Amino acid sequence: MIEPFPTEILVVGAGMAAQRFVAQLLTRASASVRITVIGDENRGPYDRTRLRELFQGGAAEDLALPCAALDDERVEVIADDRVLRIDRGAKTVRTRSRRVLRYDALVLATGAYAARVAVEGAGLPGCFSYRTIDDAEGLRDFVRDRGREVQRDLRGVVVGGGPLGLEAAGALQDMGIDATVVQYADRLMEAQLDGTAGTIVKRHLQARGIAVRTGTRVTRIDPDESGAVTAIEFQDGSFQRVDVVIFTVGMRARDELARNADIAVHPYGGIVVDEGCRTSDPAVLAIGEAASFAGRRAGRLASAYAMADVAAGRLVGETPSFAPPDESAAVTLAGVDVASFGDALARTPDAVDVLYADPVAGVYRKLVLAEDAHTLLGGILVGDASAYGSLRQLVGAQLGADPASYVLPARG
Repeated sequence: MIEPFPTEILVVGAGMAAQRFVAQLLTRASASVRITVIGDENRGPYDRTRLRELFQGGAAEDLALPCAALDDERVEVIADDRVLRIDRGAKTVRTRSRRVLRYDALVLATGAYAARVAVEGAGLPGCFSYRTIDDAEGLRDFVRDRGREVQRDLRGVVVGGGPLGLEAAGALQDMGIDATVVQYADRLMEAQLDGTAGTIVKRHLQARGIAVRTGTRVTRIDPDESGAVTAIEFQDGSFQRVDVVIFTVGMRARDELARNADIAVHPYGGIVVDEGCRTSDPAVLAIGEAASFAGRRAGRLASAYAMADVAAGRLVGETPSFAPPDESAAVTLAGVDVASFGDALARTPDAVDVLYADPVAGVYRKLVLAEDAHTLLGGILVGDASAYGSLRQLVGAQLGADPASYVLPARG
């Protein structure tokens, strides 16, 4: 069991969730607490949502997050090291550099890694993930060097048509590369958008010069004489010449430390936690993308921060409980404003849709209502997401006017 007020806190992971946890714990804990943070990257916490800035003239330092909490005298940060093993009996961890560190409470904030399609050639030079600063810098450097080598415009393919894939396609365009998005599902952003909205987003991308192939499976990536990527093959037998391939097919929880220590892990990935972010070992907590609560993993930063707050409170004797926050979001992807909130895909039984679509103007607005046709459950906005803030606040409440008035364009 965790002692009521543990003094030796060990945090594995140095990302945004870990930083939030440390900041929250320091505001609650006594002066005697000691926190050790171990990160396997050779840099401090940074904002992963701003990677595209590195292709627009920005520098890695611009993405750094304020680290005041990590500068506290009660905190020690160990960078560029990796925890290899947890000894739950001894309450220690062993790192790659052969350090052995003791803990009263262990917090796993190991995050996630970018998955790749399991096809031949996925590891060739020219194939990249889109997750870390190192990924982005490696991609940028490869594009520069490859362009000089072949002396022509480069061609790129993004495998995966979710939000991250559309951002990656925009990053390719930022570097002057012709981009194609390949999506196995029948529409883009299938987890956030319905068929009509996905089609309108596709039209937006095509108008910006980004090609889109939906319902398409990659089967092989071919090298040229130098060993670098030269073509990508598809299940229908077609192929496409390509110099750069970016995989954005989802994230996998980094849960191997817990798994190897016989801490419960969900069959689909993620360290199983309860409402207090405790694992099957009461001395170990997990937060952020590495954790799985009620069979679901944190998909957005709001959930990771909420977990960090709960874990910090629990360690000082408070009793907060984690309830997954609304993971709605409004984003601009490759120049397209997209918002999805609440039950956007109308999974609630007997839900009613009220929508407006103008494919020519590239605008789509849909509200999902309860069976009474007045209680707002969710919605989708494409092309104009200006109403997102006000509509999101109304989820669960009855609309005060005709639902159609919220989606139809204003008339003069």
